[in-house]
This record gives sequence, C-alpha cells and structure tokens, in this order.
Amino acid sequence: MAKEFSFSDLNKEMSKISEYGDTLDKSTISEIDHYIPTGNFHLNACLTGSLFGGYPNNRAVALAGPSGTGKTYLILNAIKQAQLQGYSIIFYDSENAVDKKLVEKFGIDASKFRYEPCNTVQEFRSSVTAITDVLIEQKKKGVALPKIMVVLDSAGNLATQKEIDDAKSGSSKADMTRAKLLKSTFRIIMTQFGICKIPFLFSNHTYQTQDLFSRQVGGGGTGPEYAASIILFLGKAKLKEGIEQTGIIVTAKPNKNRFAKPTNIKFHISFNKGMNPYVGLEEYISWDTCGIERGRFITETAFNKLTDIGKTECRKHSFKKDKKDVTVYFQPAATARKLCVKHLNDTVDLNKLYTPEVLTDDVLQLIEPIVNEKFTYGVDEMKAEDLTEIISTEDVAETA
Repeated sequence: MAKEFSFSDLNKEMSKISEYGDTLDKSTISEIDHYIPTGNFHLNACLTGSLFGGYPNNRAVALAGPSGTGKTYLILNAIKQAQLQGYSIIFYDSENAVDKKLVEKFGIDASKFRYEPCNTVQEFRSSVTAITDVLIEQKKKGVALPKIMVVLDSAGNLATQKEIDDAKSGSSKADMTRAKLLKSTFRIIMTQFGICKIPFLFSNHTYQTQDLFSRQVGGGGTGPEYAASIILFLGKAKLKEGIEQTGIIVTAKPNKNRFAKPTNIKFHISFNKGMNPYVGLEEYISWDTCGIERGRFITETAFNKLTDIGKTECRKHSFKKDKKDVTVYFQPAATARKLCVKHLNDTVDLNKLYTPEVLTDDVLQLIEPIVNEKFTYGVDEMKAEDLTEIISTEDVAETA
C-alpha cells in the first residue's frame, strides 16, 4: 500500500516556508486576546456584542464621520483605556490637532505616547513598516514584544507626495493615485500588525456620494474599508439642558462589523463631564431583569387594597432594615418620577440612573444576556442576507 501524504504532512512542509502560518487551532496571529473599552457600555456592545467588549486588540477599527462628531474624543478616550491595559501608543497626526496639554486632560501618560506628525500616505507607510520590521525582527529572536497600539488621525487627511509637489509647482490637478496608495498601504500593514499583535484605530472623514441614491461613504477609497474589521459612522445632534447646549448626542451606525449585528445606538458626550459610560442602558433595565424600574414601593396594606389585576403587576420585595424584616411591594408606573432600586432597597431620582451606585457591576452582569441577544448573531440567524458582519454593502457594490 502506497504511503499516504496527509494534510498534516503538507502542513509541516508549509511551516518550513511560512514562519507564521499554522493550523488555526495553534496559530495566534489573528487571535483576539482582549478588548479595549470605549468608555460607554452600550458602545462596547455595538462594536462587539458585549457590555464588556470594546475595540478588539489585533484588529483595525475605523471611526468615520463629519467634523465635530467626537472622533478624536473617542480615540483619546480609547488611548487612555489602552494605557490602563499596559499599551504604549504611536499616534500619527495628519490634522495637527493633538498636543501634550490635550492628551493629559484625558489622563494619558505622555511619556508612553509617541507623537508622529504625518503629512502623506508615503510617510505613514514608511514609518509603520519600519516599526513593524523592527518588532518582527525582535520577535524572531524570541524577545517579548511591548504592547503597542497604533492610531491614525486621520486617514482622510493624508495627502500624497504628488499632491505636495503639484502644489509647489502651482498645479491644481487632483491626484488620482491617492486611493490606490492608501489601499496598497493598508494591505501591507495589516498582516504586519497581526504578527505583532498591534490594535489599529483610525479616524476618517465621510462625504455623500453624488449618485441617484446618495449614501455616506468614507474618504480614501476602498483601502480603509477592506482593512477595518469595524467601521463606525458617526453623526451628532445637540445635547441640551433647557436651551443651553451642553454637549452632543452621538449616533453610532456600524457600516461594517465582523463581531456583532449592525445596530445603531446613541450616546452622550458632555462638554464638561465627557462621556457617561451608562447612557443607553435604560432600554435593558426592568424589575424582573435586574431590580430597577420606574415605579413606587407600597406597603402590604396598600397592596391588599389593589384589584387582582393590580396585584399581578406588583412584585414582593423583602429585606432587613435596622435588623428588622421589612416587606414592601414594587408597583410599576411608567410616569413615576422615581426609580425603584432593589439592591438599594430604596427609590432614587431619575437622574441617578446613570451612576455606578445604581448600575452596579452585578446589574451589568444581569442585563448582559439581553444585550448579547440583541447584538450578537445566533446560529439560526446566520443567513446569507444577514452576513453584514462579514461582507458590507460597500464590498458587494465594489465587486459588482
């Protein structure tokens, strides 16, 4: 009987040629080890399907939108969270919009934040490939690599050397090679980032197409679109207290997502207080789920006076107060000006909802399954028409 040349044998031969390739049960090149929090639990879920997710390490995430939609704010907030996880940052700035004073306002350690002013696509590509070449060479020697996060703010503002040369010569011709250069750049760097376990976060500008059915697209052509595992389009409205604008309400619309159902959400960025981590979670709370809901606590005497229908709407709640057993009934009321909070054994004002005293870690764990169900695909849902986490509508249009 002839000796069989198995797939295992072929895999061994391929490993002699490819230093980093292997069967997926052993390869760690594309593996996601952890997530970098966004600063808002609902936004975490929007990106990766979990309140405790966020920006996946070892992937590219794009934040795209018009000016003033919070892109740089979200990036700096992500950098702060990444540093808490031990990352050092390499920040490419094509907009001249970041300085030491600004980053330190976010609590970012400027000594672990390398700032790289970057004018052209060629400068960005040369710098990134030089960095990853150094890291890969160290990895080959068995040296443990530092945790590095690369940020580009923004891809849409990168010029080309041709544009600069044309400007110097007085030419006003558009550079038709820019999109190709960006696409080539992203193709080159993404595998290198994977080998080095580098998360890549970049911002981009958006514009409306001039088609019959106009749509919002990101700048720079298809390169950034193909490279990113998540593309989040951002829009804004005014956040007000009375007639005074106090911040912005950001609408996050996933244009592409390989981790969760593309579900739009909203969150707030206050001019004075920044981003509240709990905004958006109000739609998941209820007394039966986590012991928080609008309503009132009534005594057993008041409960006994209710109709049978009224009694079925109530929930019994017993606890100890001053070493005495206390029994009350939670009575829901959609228009109530108070929230009944089971773990506090008390009511609180509505404006106390978005606080860690009300939305504790235990409460977040209780609503996590509901959030998972909303944002993640079930096995039966993975139909061709639903595969937008793998193939975006723009990908389909591009290949049509």
